[in-house]
Amino acid sequence: MDGIGIALAFALTSVPAFLISRALQRRATRIDVKLAGMMRTVGLLLLGGALGMLWAGSDSTRVLAVALALALLVNGMAVAMFVAVARERRRRDDP
Repeated sequence: MDGIGIALAFALTSVPAFLISRALQRRATRIDVKLAGMMRTVGLLLLGGALGMLWAGSDSTRVLAVALALALLVNGMAVAMFVAVARERRRRDDP
């Protein structure tokens, strides 16, 4: 797959993140609004990854660098979401 195909795949994978963000935003609880913002960030990261893949083209070193950076950032956001949910649960359980 060439750089344009990979970039298109990354751009398409951002769509679910934006849709989930929108659905969470409608619920409007404190944690939902926070998670909606985080999901929007994931979507933006994926769009950035698409642009990075366009920049990388067929240079395998650049492709690897973009993929590694994107994996670290998106997984970091996943950890941040888990932490946010855990803190919210702990906050609810405290008297």
